Amino acid sequence: MNDTVIIYTNELKNRIVPKYKIIGIVSQLIFSTSIFRTNHEIKPFLSDVFGLTFKPYVFKSRTLVVARISKEVSKTTSNELESIKRKLYKFLTENLSEEKKLEPIITRGAHQIEK
Repeated sequence: MNDTVIIYTNELKNRIVPKYKIIGIVSQLIFSTSIFRTNHEIKPFLSDVFGLTFKPYVFKSRTLVVARISKEVSKTTSNELESIKRKLYKFLTENLSEEKKLEPIITRGAHQIEK
């Protein structure tokens, strides 16, 4: 997952990022169980990056969360999209170092299971 996070941050460094790329990046992040292990971990991400809160039933399905986020992003103006891009970039760069810390633990655990 670390390589894809680097790709996402590189895409977000561009001056203009189309809505479809932001929707795609956010969708991949939400569907990733290595970034969000449980659905409840998605709530702070949505409030920090998008300033959104949903009712509890929405968080029972990641597909429903992605649908709601896609709908909200498609309605944004260019100024709002720029703000979302900056917040999303900040989220990815702050969590990139945490992914590097987790990777050896996961690899080590999988290697022990194989033996």
